[in-house]
Amino acid sequence: MSSPADASGPDAPAAGRATRSAVLLVAVMLGTLVNLFHPHPGAVALVGVAALGFLVRERWRMPPSIRRVTTVLGILTVVLLPLANEPFQSLSRGVAIGGMMISVIASVTLMARAALNSPKTDVVARYLLGSGLRSRYLVLSLACQLFGGLMGMAGVSMLMDMAAKGEVPVDEDRQAMVAALMRSLAAATLWSPMFSNLTILLALYPGLKWTLALPLCLAMAGCAIVLGTLLDLWRQRGRVYPARAPLPRGPLLRALVPMVLAMAGFLALVITFTHTLHVPVVAGLILLIPLVVLGLHTLQSPAPRRLAQATERLREDYLKLPALAGEAALFMAAGCGGTVIASVIPANWISAIGGVLALSPFLACLALMGFILALAMMAVHPVLSVVLVGSAFPPEMVGLPPIIHMATIMVVWGLASYATPFSMMALMASRYFGYPITTVTLRLNRVFAPLYLTLTTLFLGSIALLQRGPT
Repeated sequence: MSSPADASGPDAPAAGRATRSAVLLVAVMLGTLVNLFHPHPGAVALVGVAALGFLVRERWRMPPSIRRVTTVLGILTVVLLPLANEPFQSLSRGVAIGGMMISVIASVTLMARAALNSPKTDVVARYLLGSGLRSRYLVLSLACQLFGGLMGMAGVSMLMDMAAKGEVPVDEDRQAMVAALMRSLAAATLWSPMFSNLTILLALYPGLKWTLALPLCLAMAGCAIVLGTLLDLWRQRGRVYPARAPLPRGPLLRALVPMVLAMAGFLALVITFTHTLHVPVVAGLILLIPLVVLGLHTLQSPAPRRLAQATERLREDYLKLPALAGEAALFMAAGCGGTVIASVIPANWISAIGGVLALSPFLACLALMGFILALAMMAVHPVLSVVLVGSAFPPEMVGLPPIIHMATIMVVWGLASYATPFSMMALMASRYFGYPITTVTLRLNRVFAPLYLTLTTLFLGSIALLQRGPT
C-alpha cells in the first residue's frame, strides 16, 4: 500500500471521486465527534452509513490481503450476530469504535503530512537515519518517546514516514529499524496521555491517577527499550563497521529545539482542551488537528495570501485521505466483528477462572496478558479486549493490586499493537515500509515478544507479591 502522502488524482474524474470520498470520510469524523461529545444512536448511524459509502467507493484501493481479512471478519460477524446478547448494541459499539479509529488515523495523517513539509523535519530525519547501525535502535527508540509521547499517533505517522524514506542497503537492518519504531512507539503508549490507552484504562480504576501510575509505566517502557536494544546488539555481533565521522550537533539542535517546543505546546493544548470540556483525548485530536495543520500550512506558505494558500493545501491533504481505504476497512471490520465476538464469550466461566488466578500473582499477570493477546489474534479490537478482560477479571477477583493490574493490561495492550496483525500501528508500518503485515508483527517479534512478556510478568508479579505480604 502506498503512503497517503503520495496518493493523488491526476485527472478531473479522479479528482471528483476523491472529493466525494473525502466528504464521506469527513462525515465519519463529524459523526465520531458528535458521538464522543454527546453519545447518540443517530451519530453512530451517520458514522456507519458514511463509512460504508466510503468503503464501497474506494474498495479498489484495498490490497487483496486486507480484502480477504475483512471478508472473513464480515462473514464471522454475520454468523455470530444472532448469538450475541444484544445484537444491535454490539454492532453499534463496533461501528462507533471503527469510526473512531478511522477518524484518528485520518487526523494524524493530516498532521504528519504538514509536519513533514517543514525543513526542520528533514534535518532531524537525516540525523536519525545517519546514526551508526549499532546505536540506531537506541536512537530511534528515544526519538519515538519524544515524537510519539508528545504527538501521539501523529508522531507515529511522522516517524514512520521519515524512516521509510531512508536508504538502508541491508534488508535485515531495515527490518530491525521497523521493529525499533513499532516497539518503542508502543512503549510511549504506556506513559503518554496523547494515546488513548492510558486514558481508557484509568477510567476503569477509580482512585488511580496518571501521576501515580507514571513511574511504573515508565519502568515498563524502559524495559522494552533496553531489551530491544540488547537484542539488536546481539543481532549485530561479529559485524565490523567502518569508522564514521561524527555528525555536527549544531544543526540538529537548531532543528530539534523548535520542534520539541511546538510538540510540547500541542500536547498542552490537547490536554487543556480535553480536561476543560471533559471529553476523551481522541475528541481533542480529531477537532484540533485540522486547525493546527491549517496554522502550520499558513506559516509555511509564502506571502502574500498565506491563508488562502494554506486552505488550498489543507483541501489537497483531505483529498489524499482516501488512500487510507485499506486501514479503514480493517478497522471497521475489526470493530464490528470484535464487539460481536466479545459479546458471545460465555460469562459463567469467569468466576471459576478468577478463583484459580488469584492463587498466584504471576499466574494472574500471565493469564491476563494471554487472554488479551488471544482476543487480539481473533481481531477483537484492543479497546474492547482490555475493557472486557479488565472488567471481567477485576483486581480483587484475581488478587492483584489495582496499579499492577492496570500495568499488566497496559503492557500487553502495547505488545498487541506491534505483535498482532490487526492493529493500527501494524497497518501503518506495513503501508509505509512495504512489508507484509505478518512480517512486521509475528516474524519480527518472535523472540522479543516472549522475552518481554516473561520479564514483565516476573517484575509485576514480584511487586504484587511484595505488596500482598506474608500470608
